[in-house]
Amino acid sequence: MNRSTAFQFSRFEVTVFGILAAVMLLTRSHALTHLVHIPSTALASFFVLGYFVRRFTGFVGLFALGYAIDVVSISMLGVSDFCYTPAYAMLIPAYAVMWMAGRYAARMPERLQSLPAMAVLLVVATFASHLFSSGGFYFLGGRFPEPTITGFLPRIARYFPVSLMSSLLWSGVAVALWALLLTARPALRRERSR
Repeated sequence: MNRSTAFQFSRFEVTVFGILAAVMLLTRSHALTHLVHIPSTALASFFVLGYFVRRFTGFVGLFALGYAIDVVSISMLGVSDFCYTPAYAMLIPAYAVMWMAGRYAARMPERLQSLPAMAVLLVVATFASHLFSSGGFYFLGGRFPEPTITGFLPRIARYFPVSLMSSLLWSGVAVALWALLLTARPALRRERSR
C-alpha cells in the first residue's frame, strides 16, 4: 500500500469508523456511564475496527480519539486520574492486539461455522490485551510498591472476567448487527470487500 492509499477510506469504512467513534464518545466520556453502568466497549471496538477497517491509520485515529476523550474527561470533567500513569502507553499494544485479531478474523469466511473460531480468537486476544493493559498498569504505573508476579495473578482473576464479558458482549452485538444488515442489504458484503 503506498502512502496515498493509506489515507483513502471507502464510504463503508468511514461509516464503521464513525459508528465506533460515536460509541466511544458515549461510553468512554462518561456521558452515559454516570447515569447507568455500561460495560466498556474499548476492546470490542478495536476488534470490530480491525475486522472492517484494516488500514493502520484507522487504528491510529480511534486510539487518538480514545486518548483525547480520556484527557478531556480527566482535565475538564472531573474523572479520576488514578489510571493515567506512564503505563497508559501500554494501551497501544493492548488495543493493537485487538485490532490485529479483528484483521485476522476478517480473513475467515463469513458464515455461522466460523463463529466458534472467531470466539476463541476473541478470548485469546482479550486475554493478551488484558495482560498488556492491566499488567502494564500494575508493573509500570507506580501505584503498587514492589509489584510481583504473585501480586499480579489475583488481579487477573479479579479483572479479566469483566474485560472478557465486555469484549464478548459488545462483539456479539456487532456480529448481530452485521448479520441483520447483511440480511436487509446483501450488497453490503460486496461494498465491505472493496
